[in-house]
Amino acid sequence: MNRKILILLIFGVIFSGCATIRSKSVYHIPITTIPEKSNVNITDKKGKTIIATQSPDTLVLKASSGYFRRAEYLIEVSHSGYQAKKETLYFIMDRKYLQNIFLSFFMPIGFFVVDPISGAMWMPEKQEIKVILESYSQDIINEIEYHR
Repeated sequence: MNRKILILLIFGVIFSGCATIRSKSVYHIPITTIPEKSNVNITDKKGKTIIATQSPDTLVLKASSGYFRRAEYLIEVSHSGYQAKKETLYFIMDRKYLQNIFLSFFMPIGFFVVDPISGAMWMPEKQEIKVILESYSQDIINEIEYHR
């Protein structure tokens, strides 16, 4: 019986730990668009512009927007002669943080304090962003074919 408890404790210590140690709180997310050299604007939940760039580029985004608050970014892509497109990048709970739920009796400080403050409890739902813009002429063709 003592051997089983010892094995469980060793397993828990090896595979537990706060997500801050095993994950990230800032992510580098590549963005590509068709056509290239499209304008890319990233705004946070409050509507504040975080990044204004051209594609292709790598976005550097924080995973958290506060204590126990995941980040969320609106991505707006535009290019002359093409329809602008909007997309939201959500951050979801990191599975490394979820592991702490099962092993939280080993690392409650990491679970309730360190990870929520650092933001390492969140990860982006997409590891890269690809946006394809439709030209206005293609939109008109689609509209004509739709009405046939």
